[in-house]
Amino acid sequence: MALIDPSFNNDSPLQFWEDELNNARRLLYEIEKAILYFTQEALSSGGVQEYTIDTGQDRQTVKRSDLSSLYIRHKELLNIISILETRVRPAGGAVRVQPW
Repeated sequence: MALIDPSFNNDSPLQFWEDELNNARRLLYEIEKAILYFTQEALSSGGVQEYTIDTGQDRQTVKRSDLSSLYIRHKELLNIISILETRVRPAGGAVRVQPW
């Protein structure tokens, strides 16, 4: 999913994972906008049936009937982002929250 960059050979492994994380976050943001459009804004505008997702790399038109697939992809991306965040964290591993 990394964006094509002619200087990619100079990237460190950490930079690679940070780029992947940023790309996943961008795609998640665009999918959330599509879901919001279909579930809320389309209702007020007369039930629009199509939305274009633009990630900066490409554009994809999704239909209202694709809403269940968008929810599945949303969940997958949240898991991917969680994994990628552990890879770019300096100490690695999970963040532990101490109770009060």
